[in-house]
Amino acid sequence: MTEVSIHTPTLLSDGVVGLRRPEPVDQPHYWGMRNDLPLVSSVMGFRLGVAEHTIDDWIARGGGVTGDDILYTAVLVADGHRPIGYVKAYRVDRFSRHAWVGLSLFDERDTAHGYGRRMLTLVCDYLRDFVGLRKVSLEVLATNARALHLYRSHGFEDEGCLKSQHFAAGRFDDVLILSRFLRAE
Repeated sequence: MTEVSIHTPTLLSDGVVGLRRPEPVDQPHYWGMRNDLPLVSSVMGFRLGVAEHTIDDWIARGGGVTGDDILYTAVLVADGHRPIGYVKAYRVDRFSRHAWVGLSLFDERDTAHGYGRRMLTLVCDYLRDFVGLRKVSLEVLATNARALHLYRSHGFEDEGCLKSQHFAAGRFDDVLILSRFLRAE
């Protein structure tokens, strides 16, 4: 008998990548990423491993989002909705119409396919068209060349630098603040 997995429908999709709420079937992907210390260090995430039950609880609580914040699991639509990463918007300020965004792929093997660009496009379009935001910002390690290339090619511009802000792998790195206006004012 073949096991059938029922997934939450994607809330946003471009036909290749879809975004949906985190669900229990995503647990191994989030757990694997959160315990890949070089990966989470590159996105300024947890610096220590995370227990599986912690991820289970986190998903059960809605991925830790509060207020207007959002967190979506990115899935490949044509590959059985295989989870490939996450994208989030946090510190959403509807009065100033601004939010901070962040994203990561779960597995290095999914890089260089344009998935990160698709995830970023989907969340920025959603924040502009459905939430009414005018600007998004993000923080990125100055040493993360791949992420910087993605963000700058997507219209993000440098707004500042936090010197020696993030400690990982025995050293302090600068953190850059980049922003993008989503619509003309």
